[in-house]
Amino acid sequence: MQNLIKAISNYIYLSDEDINIIDQLFVKKELKVNDSFLTEGGVCKEFAYINNGLLRHCIINNGEEETFYFSTEHDFVCDYESFINKAISKKSIIALEDTTINSISYSNMQLFYSKVKFGERFGRLLLEDVFTKAINHIISSHTDAAEQRYLNFMSSFSHIQQRIPQYYIASFVGVTPQSLSRIRRQLVKR
Repeated sequence: MQNLIKAISNYIYLSDEDINIIDQLFVKKELKVNDSFLTEGGVCKEFAYINNGLLRHCIINNGEEETFYFSTEHDFVCDYESFINKAISKKSIIALEDTTINSISYSNMQLFYSKVKFGERFGRLLLEDVFTKAINHIISSHTDAAEQRYLNFMSSFSHIQQRIPQYYIASFVGVTPQSLSRIRRQLVKR
């Protein structure tokens, strides 16, 4: 819970009372390799903080699975559209490693917003970060060449790239594993 408190306090000030409320609202959970945090077609029922481990976000597009994001230690994870609107999710979030999370239900998140002094501010600031990263990723995927998308991946995820199978990295970059190998070779030659 200590890491969760630290992560939230990066956004807002937390009093001892706030910390006690957070301790009551969040629940520790364990995911094993290949367990789903969220399955496409379901509703996201929790928002979580990752204490340790690695999650992959993916969709099915024209019958093909595509990886579009990774979440790791000290990240918050959620399908915000599904969580907030109780809508059917179009994505899956799957553990690539044994993962420990602290999660909170939608109703408890509403209590968090009302009982933690700056709770609503935390929600706004976090979603500003999520929104900015999402927009940058969308723009990059439409405007950058494959090599630049790989460099962007390395810039954002270099600390975990050894933990991710190459075919998931290739999917994230939007190329085949063979093309990713070619890009890596070309970068090494430079």
